[in-house]
Amino acid sequence: MALSVVDYSQIDPQALQIELEAKIKLGEKLLSLLCDKSKVRGCQKLLKRLQQETNFLRKVLEKRDIKIEHVKCTNLGHLEALVNCVLEHCDGCSAILETLELRTGSGDSKRVCVDIIADQGQTWIKVVARNPKALSLLSAGEGEYGQRTVTDQAKEFLACASQHPYHFKIPRVAFFFASGIELPLANTLEKLGIEVRGERVENENCLHAEDSEFDDASNSDQDCGERYENYDDNREYSNNVEVNDSSRSEERLNLDVTAMIAYVSSLTNGGCHFKFKEPLLTQQAEWERERPAKPLLDKAFQGRELFCCSTAYKDFQSIIATLGGPAEKKRAEILLQRISVVPDQISKRTDQYLKEGGKVKARSRKIFGTGDELRAITVTANEGFVRAAKSQGLSYAVLVHESRALSESKEASAEPT
Repeated sequence: MALSVVDYSQIDPQALQIELEAKIKLGEKLLSLLCDKSKVRGCQKLLKRLQQETNFLRKVLEKRDIKIEHVKCTNLGHLEALVNCVLEHCDGCSAILETLELRTGSGDSKRVCVDIIADQGQTWIKVVARNPKALSLLSAGEGEYGQRTVTDQAKEFLACASQHPYHFKIPRVAFFFASGIELPLANTLEKLGIEVRGERVENENCLHAEDSEFDDASNSDQDCGERYENYDDNREYSNNVEVNDSSRSEERLNLDVTAMIAYVSSLTNGGCHFKFKEPLLTQQAEWERERPAKPLLDKAFQGRELFCCSTAYKDFQSIIATLGGPAEKKRAEILLQRISVVPDQISKRTDQYLKEGGKVKARSRKIFGTGDELRAITVTANEGFVRAAKSQGLSYAVLVHESRALSESKEASAEPT
């Protein structure tokens, strides 16, 4: 449904106040509607923007110094469209206002804001609230010098999507036009590879360009940085949306040391009913009683090829030999029979762009880089590495589980619960 448009050209002060009050009520309504999505990554950012916009309008109303620009320039038009899209048009919304890095052929980079990541990561959605005529005129070259067109943005999103595959497949890019889009422009976008959503209108049914004088306020493009140029489409990126327990998009799994330890630990195999002298083990035992880790791993492992790199294999064997109890060692032996060990083979992008330091250790760089090269999802409890890599512009296909340590040798001194 297209957004409603109010003609402010002949509006009187009292009517302006009524319209401002309506905008405030709209902001409050949107905040309420979005509460159910509060756990979605990025939702708090959207809630904050809605709150800031609504609070600003309240202050304007309190001062009784209302101007047309206060109503016309509000960002609520775009925010309303964004909330409606989250609630009505997205299955499996996994992120809102997600910022991703786009690298150019010259080695520079910029940030692109994806309004909604839907279908558990398979679809990117950009929400556009501007009126159709303004979009068409701008795309025809009638905008200000340097002003970006929707086709510019489409090319940028497609380039960015090619650098951030979801489980090694390029996400679909959809543009949702909340106020509609003229047919010629819709056809142009579809030829580029954009999925066009929203009402398609004939040219004569559109608003005049002057009706959208303040349309720029209702746009999320300020989050997307400067104009794109010469993108490096050859650089492969994995999507930063984490794999959930039901994902079956790839048939290969690359096991981190943390995953193998969690799988064979006594904690995940019936030994979680202890209070240990070690606070960490006691905490992990509590987590295991509340949220068992092995069923998640078993479900992920089922029917898939399991791999680990030689570094992970050697380190796991060393840790088991030093810290593992008899039953943990036996389970490790059985697990390793299911795993194909491959040489360390760091992917090109990992070798080129991921620098060691902080949470990015040499071992993790080899493990995640090998998974990336194998085009396999890496199973890990090392969230610190995942976040640190993302801060450098690299996102890996991962299944993140809670950490579990080896505990069998500590049970003798622990208290049963």
